[in-house]
Order: sequence, then C-alpha cells, then structure tokens
Amino acid sequence: MTLKAVGIITEYDPFHNGHLFQLQSAQAATGADVTVVVMSSNWTQRGEPAIFDKWTRSQMALENGVDLVIELPIQSAVQPASIFADQAVKLVDALKCSWLSFGSEHPEINFNEFKTLEIKTDADEFKNYQESYPETFRKFFLDNHGVNLVSPNDTLGFWYAQAAKKLKSNLELVPIIRRESDHNDNELMQTISSGKSIRKAIKSGNSNFTKFMPQSSFNPDELKPMFWDDFWPYLKYEINQSSLAELHNVYQMSDGLEYLFKKSAIKAQNFAEFIELVKSKRYTYTRLQRLCVYVLFKITQAQIDTSQDNIRILGMTKKGQAYLRQVKKELELPLISKVDKSVFEKEDYLECKSGLLTGMILHKQQDLYRFPVIINK
Repeated sequence: MTLKAVGIITEYDPFHNGHLFQLQSAQAATGADVTVVVMSSNWTQRGEPAIFDKWTRSQMALENGVDLVIELPIQSAVQPASIFADQAVKLVDALKCSWLSFGSEHPEINFNEFKTLEIKTDADEFKNYQESYPETFRKFFLDNHGVNLVSPNDTLGFWYAQAAKKLKSNLELVPIIRRESDHNDNELMQTISSGKSIRKAIKSGNSNFTKFMPQSSFNPDELKPMFWDDFWPYLKYEINQSSLAELHNVYQMSDGLEYLFKKSAIKAQNFAEFIELVKSKRYTYTRLQRLCVYVLFKITQAQIDTSQDNIRILGMTKKGQAYLRQVKKELELPLISKVDKSVFEKEDYLECKSGLLTGMILHKQQDLYRFPVIINK
C-alpha cells in the first residue's frame, strides 16, 4: 500500500487545542494516511524563543496525531513570511506530500489560484518608507487583486502558494478555518485559545493554560518555558562588545540600525525596554525581534547564503517511519536522524550553534548526539 501524506507547516508554540482541531480537520479533509509536520525549531518566525524546546513540542505533536516531525532550522524559521514559506514548503515538497494544509481566517479564499500570480516585491509600490512592509504589501494586493490579506494566516497561505509555484510543485493547498480565537487574542477563551494568550498565561503563572492544551505525557510543573528575558543578558553583551562594523555585517541590519542598537542597549534594562527604544513606524516589532535573533547568534548574510538544506528528523511514530522508508530513495536532500560532529560543524551549523545557548539556559542538550523522539503507535 502506498501511503499518502498531508504536510503542515507550524510552530506549535505550544501545541494547543486549536492545533489539534486543525490537524484532525486536515486529516479528514484530505484522507491522508500520514501527517508530516515541518516545525520551527527553538526560535519562531516572529523573532521570539519558542515557549518550549523543540523536543518537548515534537513529543506533544506525536502524542496527538502527528506521524513525522521535521525541523525548520533557525535560518529558515526566523524570516519574513515570504522566505519562511519558501523554506518550509521546500521541505514539505521534498518529503513528497500530496497536500499542504494550514489554518486560515478566510478558508473560502481560493489559495490554489495564487499559484498563478506574478508578484514583484521590488516594485516601486513597495518602497513606501512611511509604513511597514506588511501594510504596504496588504494595500498593494487589495488594490491589484481584490483580496484583503489582513490576517496573518491568510498572508502565509498566499506565500505558500507562491513557494509551490517556484518549486513547480503539485501540492494542493487545503485551508482549515480557525475556530473561536483570533491569532492576536490576548485572553484565554472557552475551549480553543490563541498561542499568544497561552504563552501570556504561562508567563504570568496562570495554571489554567493546561485546559487549552490536549493531553500529553508532560507534567506541566516540570515544563521549562523560555522567554526573551532569558536571552536578554546575552543579547546585550553581544551588542555592547561588538563593533559597529560587526553589527553592520549582521544579516538584515540596515539603515544604520546598528547605531540605534548600540545606543538603546546601553539604556535598556530589559528586552521589552530595548525593543521599544528601537521601534519606529517603518519597522514592525517582529522585524526588529528577528534582527535581535540574528545579532544574538552573529548570523551574517554569507552564513544564510551558504547554509545547507536538509531534512532533519525531530520525531516520528511507526507510521512516520514507514512513510520515510517509502520515500527515502526519492529524497533529494540529505536526511539527518542524528547530529554528530560533522553535522554540527557543517550541514546544520547555524541551528546547532543557536542550540548551544538554548541548551545552557534549559540545562538540556539540544543537538549534538540527539536522536529523534520515537512514539510507538
């Protein structure tokens, strides 16, 4: 029997009831035999540390219906929506998935039609320096194509379609409606709450967050959450000890932001203060937070350009293992199931480098000699 897979691109930050609904809905809508998840590692697209480390989140996903978890490494995960989508869809397509399913605020939009559109993001319409790029793009798309991509998941759906087009992929896009909560909701709801509200509850010590997450083997009292506050001393040190030339060389450092970073790091007592000091109309919080991640790990354009694509397994079930055996001979990217010194220093360098600091904070090795999580079901 040939197994067919549905792919899901996600952060599971953390894995909650909304994710479970989307997962089960995607499986029902496609009839897929296997669910493959491409999951951001320890840093998210919005430029923040994931609330729990990648191994904890992988196990939560596997215990609740995912069959195979593949890592989206830091250089791919901490990116604007277009690049994030390009890198993640590349992995979904490489793993021979038939469908790509995602949550959507407006699933009635025909996202598959977006594969036919030609969008030139270097056009003059995108050079409005009085507002952020996302807002400029939203207005451009509404004026030229009649669709208001005001919601973050709808915007990602568009970029997924564009990524599939670039790859000449046959992936069918399957949007699933978001239920009950909005992406930016701050407060806990009834049964499904946003990841943002759950992270807020965890940070404030509100134990009710467990009601909004499906059952897993983890004891909530033993989970170690991560926040920017944990990394702030290291970021401040990097900014203060780096020269202006070194900061200028950091990936996506532009328009003299290195001077503002230097000045603000001296004044700020914590990360929240720092990000407010560097915030302006031109740059969103997420754009600046991503830049902070690049500074923290001294990531340069050259490192981004030379980083190697690969398929790193974070976890799998028996069905996931069977699917890997089925597609293994067709894979065009290296398959990594264990990080030895060679992988650490070459194939997965940026991810492993960032994992050293996460491991120090959590007292839990993140990469070297780690094997995938295996769930026997």
